[in-house]
This record gives sequence, C-alpha cells and structure tokens, in this order.
Amino acid sequence: MANVTVSPARAGPVEIAIQLETMDEKPLTAKSVMVTLAMAGDKAGAKPMSIAAERRGDAQWLARLTLPKAGQWTLGLGIAISDTDKVSIQAPIVIK
Repeated sequence: MANVTVSPARAGPVEIAIQLETMDEKPLTAKSVMVTLAMAGDKAGAKPMSIAAERRGDAQWLARLTLPKAGQWTLGLGIAISDTDKVSIQAPIVIK
C-alpha cells in the first residue's frame, strides 16, 4: 500500500510524499520508487512526466516536479521492492 500526499494540489511546483506500507500497515522498505503523472484524457499531446523519488527514510519517499495545468491526472507509482519484485499502483488525482 502507499499513502500519497500531493502538496499543494494545484498547478505549479508540487511535492509528492509517499509512505509505503505492507498489507499489515507496517513500513515497507523498497529499493526505488518511480512517480509518473499523466493528464487524463489530454488530447493536446501532453506527455506523461516521470521522476525517481528520493528516499527520505526506510519507507518514506519524496518527489518534486511542476504540473503545468489543473485538471484530472493519473498518478502512478512504480515500486521496486527487490531486483525481481516490482509493484505498480495507479490512482486518479485532481489538481486545481
């Protein structure tokens, strides 16, 4: 599981804080976390943005990037738990 906070949730520079947890809600240590943001239904040709998150603790990660406009986005996490064990998570978010 991942607890994700996008701050502030508006267009412009944002910080994405990620707390990884096991199904038992215990901290989950990962090798790396990749954050991808894509504008939902964007026909203007905006390309998805991807950035490697920085480790901030055993199960805490942080990514910083700039979102060009408000709207419905899809936030994806690519979590490498080990060299062979990887998990992908996606969820919709709204940016004002």
